[in-house]
Amino acid sequence: MSNAWGELDHIIIFCDVGAPEADSLKERGLHEGPANTHPGQGTANRRFFFPNVYLELLWVENPVEAKSPSASTTQLWERWSRRKEGSCPFGLVFRPGGRAAVAPIAATPYSPRYFPPGFTIDVASGLPQNEPPLFYLPFARAALVEDSKPAGDKPAIGAIVGVTLHLPETAALSPALDALVAAGVISIEPAREYLLEVLHVGGSTEFIDLRPELPLRFVPARRARDARH
Repeated sequence: MSNAWGELDHIIIFCDVGAPEADSLKERGLHEGPANTHPGQGTANRRFFFPNVYLELLWVENPVEAKSPSASTTQLWERWSRRKEGSCPFGLVFRPGGRAAVAPIAATPYSPRYFPPGFTIDVASGLPQNEPPLFYLPFARAALVEDSKPAGDKPAIGAIVGVTLHLPETAALSPALDALVAAGVISIEPAREYLLEVLHVGGSTEFIDLRPELPLRFVPARRARDARH
């Protein structure tokens, strides 16, 4: 049985125009797939693929479109433009999944111009800037990635099995984020600075830490305990 908001579909990290931060991922051998633009929304991306999840490096390409009423539901302009001013620099996108049922999350439907008629994104409501924006794709399914192998002999990233958000402020979580934590879909740790820690299985046993270019660290699940020390 699939539950709404039941598993992670992809990770968003807000980056500079053109995503020069992608170089740090490519240098570590991660597989870059096709990029996308989002007409009417004013954003563009570069994407890196893993067996069951992908990473989206997102930036605002057209501020006029990004600030337009039709795109205002996403809050992407506010998130992107404030990413270096204390706003959480990453976001999470979910799809139906088999984990424990997530308590209902208040959300606003958003119909992007680049989607076919009838398809919408649910945007979680009432999130403070110090928490990640949360999105839900009710139509999404786990996709097989044809080529997610690393370049050459670089370390591979396996299937993503967990995500821990290290956040500077965790005393009072929003109802939406709290619901996802309670269902075991994501984890939260208090921290001095933002960090997205991604656990994977079936890949390299090496830690891959992308800081300071990106607030991102890949941790082999078998070594997750080591990451706490």
